Order: sequence, then C-alpha cells, then structure tokens
Amino acid sequence: MDDTLFGLLQGALQGNGTRLIAVIIGALIGGYVALCVLAWLSDKQQDFISRFYRPKKVLDADEESFFKKLRAATPAGCFVFPHVSMRALIETNHWDFRAPLNLKRVDFVICDEKLDIVCVVETAGENQKKRHLRREKMLMKAGVSVLRYTNPDDVGQDRLAADIAAKIEEKKAQFVFDEA
Repeated sequence: MDDTLFGLLQGALQGNGTRLIAVIIGALIGGYVALCVLAWLSDKQQDFISRFYRPKKVLDADEESFFKKLRAATPAGCFVFPHVSMRALIETNHWDFRAPLNLKRVDFVICDEKLDIVCVVETAGENQKKRHLRREKMLMKAGVSVLRYTNPDDVGQDRLAADIAAKIEEKKAQFVFDEA
C-alpha cells in the first residue's frame, strides 16, 4: 500500500467515494466537538476569573466629599472630572517623558464649556507633596494651572468658588493676550 498523500487519496476514493465522505463527516464532527469543548472551557475560565474581579467606587469617601464640594463651587457650564490621566492633559514628543505620563493621574480637572482645561485641582497631604512636585512641574510647563489643597476638609465652598473663578479669569486673560 502506498503511504504517500496521493496513495491515501486514491484509497479513500475507492468504493464510489463513500470512504472519503465518511472521513469528511468524521472530521467535521470531530471539529465541532472540539469547538464545543473549547467554548465550554472558555466559559469555565471566565467564571473562574470573575471571582477575582468586582467593581469598586471611582472615589473614596474623602474624595467623593471633596468632589461634591468642588462641583457645587464650579460655575455653570464648567465640568469637573475626577482621576484624569496625565496623558489626557498634556502631550510630549520626547520619548523620555512619555513613560511617566502613562502612569500618573491628577485628582480633579475643571474644564470650561468647550472642554478646554481651566485648571487641575490636587488634594494631597504633606506626605504626598513631594510625589506631586514633578507632576505639577510638568503641568505648569504645558501651561496648565494647578490648585493644590493640602487639607481639603478645611477648604470651604466659597474659597473653592473664588479660586476657580480666578483661574477662569486667568484663562480668559491669557486667551485675550494670545489673540493680540
């Protein structure tokens, strides 16, 4: 008997091709069973993985409290966004600065009605201040204003409103100056 591919095909075609049809049907059934087993295993894997993941709140209790205060102090037409990536705020074409941008985020961003950045609001205790200095320098170099509150619980809504209004006026003045 010939063991080459041609010989195997010739043997399968003998007997009016019934052997070939049986081989094709067997291969299709085997493939279908294999796909069913893989789909079943995939579902079981997702069930296994889903036990380790669950949703969480975007903000913790302190951040949520400050967010509500900040939102109330923000003028109509402006928006407050929490936990914004630095990559979304500034861009650089220098390869050395891209990596730090990917992992850093700011606490809150206030945008005007055109979604242009008015300012970044950072809340940090004294122990976190050093960590935020490089981020603040990067933002300031890009022309983004930063409001920092070391103890956000002590900041009143009136002070927040005044600080935000000042940043909006700065932005308007800068825009008028840039047009001239």
